[in-house]
Amino acid sequence: MNARQVLFGVVLALASGVGGYFAYDAARTSNKDTTVSATAALPDFSLPDIGGLLRQSSEWESKVRVVNFWATWCPPCRREIPLLIQLQSEYGGDLQIIGIAIDDMQAVRDYAATTGFNYPVLVGQQEAVELGNQVLQDWIGLPFTAFVNSEGKVLRVHVGELHRQQADKFLREIF
Repeated sequence: MNARQVLFGVVLALASGVGGYFAYDAARTSNKDTTVSATAALPDFSLPDIGGLLRQSSEWESKVRVVNFWATWCPPCRREIPLLIQLQSEYGGDLQIIGIAIDDMQAVRDYAATTGFNYPVLVGQQEAVELGNQVLQDWIGLPFTAFVNSEGKVLRVHVGELHRQQADKFLREIF
């Protein structure tokens, strides 16, 4: 990572008002796919949704899940949301997209009001960061997306902006 990328990440972190981590455009600096062992289970979690209702990960047990970690202040995160909305529409009951915003609740609510999410959007700060670290240890940027089979095993974690071709490939591996 060069000095410009570090500075960009620090500015984003300061602008977000969330301390302890920073984000940068991972799609520009790393387009790698991180494959996680099939024995790694998605951790149990509880986070509020944008309506304030506490949601449990157990709600989606036995479903194929795509768990997307993102933030409103992250440009590649915002760019991939239309794809996630489209995937949720296309796969319907066979797939559950879950957005986990590492952000301020009001910022996520404001963004959601204009976005048209058709999947649950959960929000957290430190607890969402800790969950992210359980899914992808030592992550340093957003977005990243976990592809989870119906048994709850994390089969793949994609780092950076997700594109249609990648999503299709990963979902073919699961279905």
